Formats: sequence, structure tokens, C-alpha cells
Amino acid sequence: MTPSKLAKYFHHRVRLRPPARRFRGLTELRIMDDDWLVQEVEARLGVRIRNTRTDQVAMLGFDQIRDYAPDPKREFDGLRHGFLELKVQVFLRGPDVVIEPQPRARPVKRAATVAAPATAAPKKK
Repeated sequence: MTPSKLAKYFHHRVRLRPPARRFRGLTELRIMDDDWLVQEVEARLGVRIRNTRTDQVAMLGFDQIRDYAPDPKREFDGLRHGFLELKVQVFLRGPDVVIEPQPRARPVKRAATVAAPATAAPKKK
């Protein structure tokens, strides 16, 4: 995603897709679909986002963001809301934010289909 396009979303509240995964030690906690504030768009570094619940900060490179989609149903409070569709997975591990690439889905091989033999229509008497 380009820096100029992302700059339009400065101060938007966004939810991440996929949502951030949370851990306490080795135990994965339930997912909380937090709002993240787009704090800064730096032309060379990427986008700085802050979790509004935990105050954790993540820096995403432009190549780690697939797209932005608005969420107009949530714009009742005068704030702008949307979704950031990511190519990476964000992990919240205690006070740390870890960003890792998502595993690529393996292409699904489709079974070869065999056409059923044509059946003749019954003759009318």
C-alpha cells in the first residue's frame, strides 16, 4: 500500500485483519478485536499504530499492509473507523509487539472429475 494513500487515514481508528493474537507466557489468550489508532505515516519507515486499549505501539511497513477498508457503521462518535487488512500477523506478548509473516496457504489440488455417462431419456409410448 502506498504512503500517500495511507496518509489519508491519519488518526483513524482501525481494527486489524487478521486480529492481533495475545499471549501470556506460552498460553494464547482469547482474541480481542481492539481499535488501533493510526498515529503516524512516515514515508520511509511505514505506519505507526497504537492499540487504544493496551497502549502498545507497532510499526508496520507499507509492504505489510494489503488494504484499508472503511467501517462507516462505527462512525457514530465523530471519529473515523476502518479495517487494515494485513499480510502479517501481529502478536501481543506481554509488553512486546511481535510482527511475523503469515504462513502462505498451500494451493489446494482439486481432484479430477470424471464426467458421468450421458443417459438416454425414456421413450414415450
